[in-house]
Amino acid sequence: MISWGLRMAMAGTLPIVWGLATGRLNDMVWVTLTAEAITWVEMKGSFAWRVRTLVIGALLAITFSMLGSVTGNIIWLSVLCMFITGFLATLLKSIGDRASGLALCVYMMFIICNAFPTSGIAGMQHRLMLVALGAAWPLMVGIFISLIMPAEEPFRRQIALIWRAISELTVAVSSTGVDKHNDVYVKEKNVRTAIDNSYQFYGKMAHQVQQKDNTRYQLSLLRKTAGLVSVNILSMGEEIDNITFAGLDESLRIKAGTLMNIMQEAINRISVYVITLRPEEKLLAVSHINRMKKFNELIRQYPLPQGYKEAPAINRMIQLTDRTVKLLESAIQRTELMGKDVRVYRSYSFIKTAFVLRPKYLLRNLQVLFNFKTLTNRYAIRSAIAVSLALFIYKWYNVDHGYWMPFSLMIIIQPYFGATLKKSIDRIIGTLLGGLSGGLLLYFPVGLHLKEIILFLTFLFMVYYNRKHYAVSVFLITLNLVLLFNIESAFSNMIIVSRAISTIGGALLAIVSGFVLLPNWDKKWLPSHLAKAIICNYGYFTTTFYTSARLASWTKLKRRAEGKNSDVFDSFNRYVDEPDHDKTELYYSLITTNVRITRNLNNLHLEQEEKRTDTSLPVTPRQLSRINECNEAWKDVFQLLPAMATDNPVMTLQPDRSFTAPYALNDAQMTSLEKLIIELKTMKGDLEQLVK
Repeated sequence: MISWGLRMAMAGTLPIVWGLATGRLNDMVWVTLTAEAITWVEMKGSFAWRVRTLVIGALLAITFSMLGSVTGNIIWLSVLCMFITGFLATLLKSIGDRASGLALCVYMMFIICNAFPTSGIAGMQHRLMLVALGAAWPLMVGIFISLIMPAEEPFRRQIALIWRAISELTVAVSSTGVDKHNDVYVKEKNVRTAIDNSYQFYGKMAHQVQQKDNTRYQLSLLRKTAGLVSVNILSMGEEIDNITFAGLDESLRIKAGTLMNIMQEAINRISVYVITLRPEEKLLAVSHINRMKKFNELIRQYPLPQGYKEAPAINRMIQLTDRTVKLLESAIQRTELMGKDVRVYRSYSFIKTAFVLRPKYLLRNLQVLFNFKTLTNRYAIRSAIAVSLALFIYKWYNVDHGYWMPFSLMIIIQPYFGATLKKSIDRIIGTLLGGLSGGLLLYFPVGLHLKEIILFLTFLFMVYYNRKHYAVSVFLITLNLVLLFNIESAFSNMIIVSRAISTIGGALLAIVSGFVLLPNWDKKWLPSHLAKAIICNYGYFTTTFYTSARLASWTKLKRRAEGKNSDVFDSFNRYVDEPDHDKTELYYSLITTNVRITRNLNNLHLEQEEKRTDTSLPVTPRQLSRINECNEAWKDVFQLLPAMATDNPVMTLQPDRSFTAPYALNDAQMTSLEKLIIELKTMKGDLEQLVK
């Protein structure tokens, strides 16, 4: 975020400095606005990804600035083009973080250029030249920064974020707070999100990467290792729940607590080592791993009383720790085997660079953009209608600085009511405080250079706080624009008041549109998300026990099930923010039960990978009986799903009975299977209450 903020500060400040030095400040303000719009596009992924994103951002900025400039004097044409712009920008916002920056670039350039239209061909040519210059400046800066970065640093950064999320998960698992279980679910979801983000740019799994590409192969294995560590950590959490620590001997309790702290720190050091590749970070990580081994051995040697009821859980913790140690050692080894990460300009040939903008990538991006879904369509149409209405009000009544109304609306409006309301409050608070601070600052007899320094700092920190604290980011954006208007000698006392009124108006329109324009209420969608998550888990179960294929890529099934769990968890969080919600306890119980089912299926596969005995032993009659009993429990659950998700017909999956459990189960796997049966019976009871 600091690097991104510095790019923003350079893109926004240097044109202003140049304008002051050459006496062309008014022109340089347009260069700054264009550069700022494009710099909001986040640079992620490989060099090719970055170049494509920057070029697309520059083209969109030029296109929509011209569209806004030529339509600004015709109100009905402005409203029509605003509808098209709002619809396209919302589609971009729905794709992801990087596309959200492109969306901001689209509607920011259209709205501001529409508010200050050009007159005549000469004026249009002059505006085009300034916008093109503003687009070229961040493009050159971005490409230069990308060329000098290590080639695989973006992939390593994504993997480091996964390890850091696992470190936070370890803290949550080992805590004893009242909200521990909810915190664990949130941290588990963060791990899932970090893994999904890495697949957006590096979609191939470890077994799909060619080994001749050693660096990418080792990094893919490192990412898979991180996923396996998270499964082990969650399994440890389940065993911790089975241990009454108050009844443990103090010496053993201290050793166990210290072991979890060391594990968390070891994972954290690995996350730092993956991104920095510094030998001292590797040394720290290895040191913590060795300490883990020592403390685990001390716990193993601790003399437990005969028949001690906590013994099975403690022994299982020891076993899981041993496995985690091996995985952490493997992570260190994978990072070493990756080799030296050379910089892009040394590893990227000219021929390869020339094909960065191949047509197939453009077609693929267009397919993603226009892959219409029901929720996305409703959101895009709602945003387009609302922002067109905001622009019409501003134009029709000639509101002073009223272009902040559609601009604020596009920033605030979200697919769901609760998120829109929260963002509206943050933006109103940030705008009012930022405008007041900017106004007070301008009354002080400060030198121009101080204003430039403050302008630079606001560019830097508004990016830094954009995801950490949105209200703070809005405060800095407002302060930035107040100073920018003052530098171009267009500031008046009414700017603060006008912008505050327009922002409040845009926020109110965004909130009202969430009620009256094709609203997306999770009261309707939550049952559908839950049904899909349950169905996905059943597919995971049938593939586990009723298939002849060797599940080398079982982690794909794991990711799919965990992704559905994340969707339903997000939907539930939005649901509780809605005005009319009930049965929240039942929904929460069903969601957490489904999450535990996924975890038990993960444990079954993790145990299978860890087996050192002959895996060709056939399943025993008793094990087969319990597997089939579990399948019958699934059928009982499926009979209730249509009544819960009436708009989402449930197709019962039929397992292939010609293949049944191609391997015998060990004791740990049988325990997971027994837990599956219990969880399914619990789910059936909750569903019966829900559909009453």
